[in-house]
Amino acid sequence: MADDVARVREFLNKDAANKWGFVIYRCTYGDDDAWNRFMKHLDERTRLNLETYNASDLFSRIDWSVVHDADLEGADSEDVRTYNNSRRFSIWKQNSAEKDNWSGIPRYHACIRVDKFFMDAVLEGPPANEFDDIGMGFVELISLDASKGETFAGLSYLVPRIYVPPDGPGWENFAVRDDVATP
Repeated sequence: MADDVARVREFLNKDAANKWGFVIYRCTYGDDDAWNRFMKHLDERTRLNLETYNASDLFSRIDWSVVHDADLEGADSEDVRTYNNSRRFSIWKQNSAEKDNWSGIPRYHACIRVDKFFMDAVLEGPPANEFDDIGMGFVELISLDASKGETFAGLSYLVPRIYVPPDGPGWENFAVRDDVATP
């Protein structure tokens, strides 16, 4: 994973405005306290992953870009992709002030959907300070390309492992069917 960190660092050093981290679609609104605990868990796990590779300085550049829209309560992956006949994630990408400077990076090609099921899986799984190597706490990663679908991704593997796929950019390098990606 040291190579992953080096690739992220290189990308971030190209432009001070560059961000990393996934766009997250919040699809559960019944419990703000649980949502806040989920986000804290995500931040803590990400920070610890980066510390492992002496890359704590990269944490300040993480931007999860959480999309809050109560109309998404209970939304499935297709709803996130095509809400009201629009391509929500495509629209975020087009309307974002960010530049897709690293065209293969998942921030611009995949987003995360968190509904109550996924939020509970993370909160009921191992605590953030324990690396969850089997992916008990996981979220859904949705490809912008509907033909590629979606996959479950272990939260402990989101950053930097899934963010920079093992053999370079590409959905096929980490997406799995009917299981949780723990590359």
